[in-house]
Amino acid sequence: MSTRKVLLVWPDFPVTYWGFQYALEIFGRKAMHPPLGLITVAALCPSEWEYRLVDLNVEPLTDAQIRWADMVFVSGMGIQQRSMFEILDRARALGKMTVLGGPFASGNAERLAGKADVMVLDEAEITIHPFLEDLQKGELKPVYRTDRKPDIKESPVPRFDLLKLSAYSTIDVQFSRGCPFNCEFCDIIALYGRFPRTKSPEAVLREFDALFDLGYRGAVFLVDDNFIGNKVAVKELLAQLIAWMQEHSYPFFLTTEATVNLAEDDELLSALPLAGFKRVFVGVETPSKESLKGSQKLLNARIDMVEAVHKIIDKGLEVTAGFIVGFDADTPDIFDRQIEFIERAGIPWAMVGTLTAIPKTQMWYRLEKEGRILGYADGDQFGRPNFRTKMDPKTLYEGYMKILRTIYDPDNYYERVLTVLGRHSRANFPKIRMTSYPIIKIVALLLKAIVVLGVLSSYRRSFWRFVGRVLRYHPRQITLAMTDSIMGHHFIRYTREVLARERTLLPREIPSSAVTQAESAPVAEGIAPK
Repeated sequence: MSTRKVLLVWPDFPVTYWGFQYALEIFGRKAMHPPLGLITVAALCPSEWEYRLVDLNVEPLTDAQIRWADMVFVSGMGIQQRSMFEILDRARALGKMTVLGGPFASGNAERLAGKADVMVLDEAEITIHPFLEDLQKGELKPVYRTDRKPDIKESPVPRFDLLKLSAYSTIDVQFSRGCPFNCEFCDIIALYGRFPRTKSPEAVLREFDALFDLGYRGAVFLVDDNFIGNKVAVKELLAQLIAWMQEHSYPFFLTTEATVNLAEDDELLSALPLAGFKRVFVGVETPSKESLKGSQKLLNARIDMVEAVHKIIDKGLEVTAGFIVGFDADTPDIFDRQIEFIERAGIPWAMVGTLTAIPKTQMWYRLEKEGRILGYADGDQFGRPNFRTKMDPKTLYEGYMKILRTIYDPDNYYERVLTVLGRHSRANFPKIRMTSYPIIKIVALLLKAIVVLGVLSSYRRSFWRFVGRVLRYHPRQITLAMTDSIMGHHFIRYTREVLARERTLLPREIPSSAVTQAESAPVAEGIAPK
């Protein structure tokens, strides 16, 4: 195949809870996550082609970069759609062939028809090959898609070399796709299926080797939809990962996503810290058993979730979690119940959103049949659901704002961090730290955080009270405490800005046509390559 020049473009993320932009400023990073899908697509395409990647969260896209390319590949999630369309329009205006893929396009293909010259949808390990064959023949179709699910053991090592690694707070690696559960509101099973498909441990370690050889040291996020969806496979991975991390002196610290039944498997739970895991995101969703059962989140309804979260914390992991309000079974007391759960469980990073109907989900089809869909979500976490809720919309919105105002009050946030530190101090688990991360960088980060949070912020008194308690009761955990303080700066500042902006809406009737996007996990629309 003749040599081609391909420009891979990752759209901009607006400032949101999930973007962590205000914390990234302190960390000296430009973006939280890189475009794993795009660099995997690059690895699937011919090696003799020339590739350049532009992440608009890291640098601006210039016309000169577009003119250099023969083709412009664009991917993205729902929250990025506005930027995505602007990129496509610019590229086409400059006469370049545009190729669109990714989770948002795969879930909304019908309404995106004509936005790009070609759409390569679903999982790229299958759909990229007929696209490349037709490109060679000069007989391209407008859409390439499939119902088949590839064996991702054959997926290549992503082109990490295309990334400006130092621009990212964490680098992503994928072990599996799919989730065995059947939550009504989640589009993971529609996009990737209910049978978790995994890479081999050797394949994952090749990706770790690639990052290590490029000189990367820091956070690595296992972006699986449910890391423990296939427990047999994940235990095989962890056994080899523990050995690799020990051999390489723990150059990375790891985070991932899992269902809360992680707490029921002592073997698995004990292995995670030994493999370098520091944090896990779980989808709690709601303390209401009625809402859990109504949304088919039956797993959460059968266990004591506060106890489960505490058990995970006591193994040396920090728990972040997703929460949702707006279920049909929710009653007006749900807002106080959510607050009480978050505080009792000790979850500093509590990602709360209003329920959204996502295309292709069971919930979307049910609400469509009931005539309750109002429109498509625009990706904004704040706003109103895109369907007619059973709860009065004004009650729902005011209650949602109450949750945010309460949990991201600085003193309340710091109290939850102290809960985690206290449980870690009392628990007995392996104390493993990165040995290859320069101490001078840690000291510089702490000093910068002290200036921003302890001198310049409007809540500096709360910050110094928190620091004093940490130094008195948990001095050995100062690094974790300061990391959570930096992340908390984003949550606190963003919440205050949103509350100030949205307060004018509260006395008025909530517009019934407004829509929102609020999912239960940072990768709810998926991060698998497309």
